[in-house]
Amino acid sequence: MNSSIGKGGTLPGHEARASVLPDSLLQSGAGESSDVRGRQEATVFATLAVLWRRKLLLLVVILLGTATITYVMQSLKPMYRATAMVQLDSRRVELAEFKSVVSNLTPEAPAVRSEVSIVGSRALAERVVEKLGLLSDPEFNPTLKAADGADEHWLKRVTKAGVGALPPEGNDVLRRIVQEATALFRAEESPNARDPDQARLLTIDTLLRRIEARNDDRSFTIIIEASSVDPAKAAAIANAFGQAYLDNRTEMNRDLTERVNQWLGGRLVEAREAVRGAEEAIRSFRKENSLLELPPDGRNMVQQQMNELATQLTAAQAQKAAAEARVRQARDQTATNNAAAIPEVLASPLIQKLREAEAMLERRLAELQQVYGDKHQDIVNLRRGIGELKTRIRDEVGKIQKGLDADLEVARIREATLLKSIADLQEQQKGIEATGIQLRDLERAADAHRTLYRSLAERYEQTMALKNTGALDAHLSAPALPPIRPAFPQLRMSLGVGLVGSTALAVALVLLLERLSSGLRTPSQVERATGVPCLGMVPSLPRNEASWNLPLHPDSRRAREIGAFREAIQTVRTMACMPRKRGTPPKVLLVTSSIPKEGKSVLAANLARSLAGLGLNTLLIDADFRRPSIATLLGYQPRGSVADLLDGRVGIDDLIHQESANLNVLGNTIGTPDAHDRISSQAMSDLITWARHNYDVVVIDSAPVMLFSDALALSFLADSVIYVVRWQHTPLDTVMAGFNKLKSVDSAVGGVVLSRVVASKHVKYGHKDEAYYYALHAPVRH
Repeated sequence: MNSSIGKGGTLPGHEARASVLPDSLLQSGAGESSDVRGRQEATVFATLAVLWRRKLLLLVVILLGTATITYVMQSLKPMYRATAMVQLDSRRVELAEFKSVVSNLTPEAPAVRSEVSIVGSRALAERVVEKLGLLSDPEFNPTLKAADGADEHWLKRVTKAGVGALPPEGNDVLRRIVQEATALFRAEESPNARDPDQARLLTIDTLLRRIEARNDDRSFTIIIEASSVDPAKAAAIANAFGQAYLDNRTEMNRDLTERVNQWLGGRLVEAREAVRGAEEAIRSFRKENSLLELPPDGRNMVQQQMNELATQLTAAQAQKAAAEARVRQARDQTATNNAAAIPEVLASPLIQKLREAEAMLERRLAELQQVYGDKHQDIVNLRRGIGELKTRIRDEVGKIQKGLDADLEVARIREATLLKSIADLQEQQKGIEATGIQLRDLERAADAHRTLYRSLAERYEQTMALKNTGALDAHLSAPALPPIRPAFPQLRMSLGVGLVGSTALAVALVLLLERLSSGLRTPSQVERATGVPCLGMVPSLPRNEASWNLPLHPDSRRAREIGAFREAIQTVRTMACMPRKRGTPPKVLLVTSSIPKEGKSVLAANLARSLAGLGLNTLLIDADFRRPSIATLLGYQPRGSVADLLDGRVGIDDLIHQESANLNVLGNTIGTPDAHDRISSQAMSDLITWARHNYDVVVIDSAPVMLFSDALALSFLADSVIYVVRWQHTPLDTVMAGFNKLKSVDSAVGGVVLSRVVASKHVKYGHKDEAYYYALHAPVRH
């Protein structure tokens, strides 16, 4: 290998360089995150898109299902339904103002529902069975079914026919399934016609299944619906249930009234004896206390006296308080030598005159003292006169204080007298009240016994009068009439049931088929399944572009599809060549897939062409030794194979093909033996090392992973592996099996590319991803 490469030397113009991808390319996809997962896809629009895609299957299932269900339902035996109405009247009719034992119906839903449950009870059903003789009716008595099976249910006849159609041996599983189906009717076939009790119970059960009692929760009307194959019989059953309900209420009223009458009779005797005993107790009490009759106003007179004394006591206590206040004030003024300030002193006329005389003498004394000396006789006389006046004033003040003390004592005596009088009246009242209370208790007890006796006697007479009356609070307002048309089956109902059922079945079938679809369609599905990002979605080239030929002629008549294809390749280029965490972009890209015909070679060739279009020196190596297709896609005939280069039979200059200014191709040919050994050889490693040093980017097209192990060996020489998956074609299990092979050898899988995307079909799924917009807004390049 080394000699071969050395012989050819370095290709002209392809000097070794360690350049990297332009910053514009590296930054174009840097803002996209490849770790966004768990995106919700089951939206309403997605479901509608699924139904629209499979609209033909949906329509066929709906039409066939509707027709089948309608036919089956219309072939069933017709069933007639008759309706009777029982009106419940909450306004009970009272005869002669007599009150019935049974209370009026309350205008509440629970009360009406209780009556409805009585109508559908087994007790009434048993009455109807006896009245109409349904025990001898094969429609209701399953023990009387026809021996030939003419009255059997259609499903029972079908399952029995299915068991009989099976061969005597073999098909054990199918036979068991059909026999289990017939076991559904075993409960109806098991009754013994010789057991009358069992037949009665089964007849009642059948009748209850054919009867329905309901209320609309807005009225007091009970609607009774009965079903039968005979319209006249259906009407008779509905009317029989209504009449049975009325008879039941009448009997219930009669029985309850009888029990109440018996109870009232016993209570009436007891009440009569109680009245006699109470009246005798009153007479004995009067005789013992010598009372013919308690004075009606005796208690009132004592109470009136007590009220008057209480009023007087209040006034006396007020007078005492006032007197105590005056005495206290007088003593306080006297203690401070200010007795002249006592109100009674100030109000006394005598003291006022004495003070006026004292003041006049004081003025006269002052005048004389200015003229005479203290020993003058007039001055002496004046002073003696002033002293006498002061003495009289003191005496008068003393008299006033004694008068205040006397008033206080009188007030206290009056208060004590009134309190004593009130206490005496209270003692008197206690005696009167004790006797009156006992007598009144006896009279109240006697009145209570008389009232109870009169009430019981009146109620007893009323119940005796109502003993034989019927139910006055309910009547059969609308008797049932034989129906003209059957209630089941109805064509409209059959069509509705068939349409709804078949539509549900069709939708479930479509969704199930969609669920069972194992192909990958969206980037989110790829990321959830593999854990690596989806590098892009590459549309499928038009079929009239011969053999997946490269879009070398942009002016073709399918320019729009080709433009979308180019945009997808550029997206893959951007995502695949993004730098790794260590900051350097991958230089050697390995392209592989799970199985053939997934579009890996087309992707590798176009990816190399796109990288060369950026001005990067690119080498495309066809390492698929089994089915090489790069040279065919590019439209040239190689002068040898990569195996010849590895064996040293040709030089690098002899094998390399210059597709464009920046794109060189190492093509390959079919028929290389021991391909895996050559790929795992040192010569292959030297070739990749030489390519690393002489090119900016190396793209290797490898064989599918599931068929050969070539890609596993080449993954050790590559910086990044691009895993190609055909859109909606390659099963998920196959994808994961190949992907896990690569992961098991620690291959650096850079991402997955969904190839050969049919954009027109992808749009119908409703996924708003890149392929969706490629289909709607694919640019036209010229």
